[in-house]
Amino acid sequence: MILMSVMEKAEYLDLDGRQLRLLLTIQSAGSLSAAAKLLDMNQSTVSYWLDLMRQRFDDPLFVRVGNGVEPTERTKAMLPLAKGILHQLEAMCETEQYQPADDNGTLRFAAATIERDSIIKPLLTYARQTAPNLRIELAASGSPFQMVDTLRQATADFILMPDRIDATEGIMRRNLFEFTDTVFFDPSIPLAPGDLDAYCNRPQARVALGPEAGFGIDRKLAALGKSRKIILQTADFDSVLNLISGTDLIATLPSILKGPRTASLSHVPLPWAQDPEHLVLFWHARNQSSARHKFWRDKIVSLAKAVAP
Repeated sequence: MILMSVMEKAEYLDLDGRQLRLLLTIQSAGSLSAAAKLLDMNQSTVSYWLDLMRQRFDDPLFVRVGNGVEPTERTKAMLPLAKGILHQLEAMCETEQYQPADDNGTLRFAAATIERDSIIKPLLTYARQTAPNLRIELAASGSPFQMVDTLRQATADFILMPDRIDATEGIMRRNLFEFTDTVFFDPSIPLAPGDLDAYCNRPQARVALGPEAGFGIDRKLAALGKSRKIILQTADFDSVLNLISGTDLIATLPSILKGPRTASLSHVPLPWAQDPEHLVLFWHARNQSSARHKFWRDKIVSLAKAVAP
């Protein structure tokens, strides 16, 4: 008895949009034959589906009058509901539209100095023109582990950082541009280019983006049987650049930092052949199909192309 009761209550789940459209079409056409033509169906098929619905609702739904049919009182009560449901189903299947001018939401980024100045800054300028009510939040990027967690918890929409996040379920990515590292130092205490021992013997500063940051430079040196002496560690690039000025410290940093902020410093290439790295845009798969998210992803990509080294 309990099972039968549950099944009876669940019968509404057997209804679908085709059946609701059939009701509306028969009402509009006035006969089963005319409805069949409008639906490009055989009249026997229309009769079959109507019989199923009659059994489900325990009502004739339409009764013959002359050469046509008229809805029963039960059907008259259902037709407005069926029409509304079909409109809602249609709306669910429509392509999502996004108008930045109407955006009153927030975009959350995690990025470091390089991404902030090269991409976030021009993006903010663009957003002020096209989405004046949009709010942008910028947090410092952390370690790869922290960034994956940030995307999973939806506390950031986008992460901009070098490609140090391993392939992870649910994390999407797109390469923005390539870059290499450069050794920066105060010009009053020069560093000979191409001299690995001179590089390793100089006291050094480095940037740690979050705990368990990992340092590719140290792994590379270990593979060469070398090591370096870290005297200073900071959490951002600007601090390193400011602090090594006037000292004997050197810092190995992305070459894209060359510019006004490093005008007072000298630089040389790393003393070994290096493969280029990629600056990558990361996001979570939950936002992959969002028209809003895609709009801003595409804009970030276009801005990155404009500033690529």
